[in-house]
Amino acid sequence: MRNLFYVFAVGLMLSGCATTAPSSRNQSFDSAAKERARIYLKDLTSVDFRYSSTGRPCTTPVEGDDWKVWVLSAGACVQKGEWPVVEKMGTEMASREVDSPWGAYFLGLAAVQKGEFLRAHWLFDLAEKKAGGPIGIVRYEKARLLEREEGPSSAAKEMKEAVRLETTLVAGHLWLAQVYHRDRVMAEAEKFYRQALEVKSDLWPALSGLAEILIDKNDGVEAANTLSRALILRPESAETRVKLAHVYENMTKEPVKALQTLRELRVAMEKGRAKGRVGFDLNTKILNLEKSLKPTPAEQAREREPAESKKGG
Repeated sequence: MRNLFYVFAVGLMLSGCATTAPSSRNQSFDSAAKERARIYLKDLTSVDFRYSSTGRPCTTPVEGDDWKVWVLSAGACVQKGEWPVVEKMGTEMASREVDSPWGAYFLGLAAVQKGEFLRAHWLFDLAEKKAGGPIGIVRYEKARLLEREEGPSSAAKEMKEAVRLETTLVAGHLWLAQVYHRDRVMAEAEKFYRQALEVKSDLWPALSGLAEILIDKNDGVEAANTLSRALILRPESAETRVKLAHVYENMTKEPVKALQTLRELRVAMEKGRAKGRVGFDLNTKILNLEKSLKPTPAEQAREREPAESKKGG
């Protein structure tokens, strides 16, 4: 009888026959479902399918592969944006492993891409019902869906719940940081940028965003360090080099480093290794810096004086 119920439930899920999306706020969970789903959640709820490699190619698993291979392969397809394959795998997972939340989860992702938002809500709620409780990455997807429907303000509460449930969810931390940064709530933006970088230290958007906040705070030393890390990741970014030169010249008072950074930018742009907006005449800026660093005639004369004369005879 239980199997018959699940066959019916899966058929309903795949057909998209639900006419209303359950509300997350009123969602109730079954402890028995949580116990059945335990094996499917172990070691996988912290996998960030947006930013972390799953270690699998985006190919349909072969006969005999276990459920975890299916999940990681579908996650690889999410990163590549292969949504028809994601939907196909989700359908297969939903029928193979009826106690697993992953079939509904991946079908929900595919539904979002097709613009079937009501069905996506229903599928994400179904995934959590099968899990017997809320899941961080599912809450992340619910937040992104709310953002599409109602805007970032409506999604922020759900996203905070996502990162509370799963502290290593880089995509959630970055989303919150960028929304707060846009709204000029700098303390919150900085906090979430730093939390994202604690999980993934080479996350370029977080480094770039944090550097802007540090410049606003006049923290030149950390801003220079952060921009240097960002530049290693994307040496082709002209804007990053310009910001770094600005910090060296105006904040840390290191004009020699500023000049070196701009000279390197000029060479990179001439050789096609850098692109982006500079915002000023690069050659003129370099020339002005060179002039400012060149000793005046009086300084040059002073340097030529014998040591005894400098000491007063």
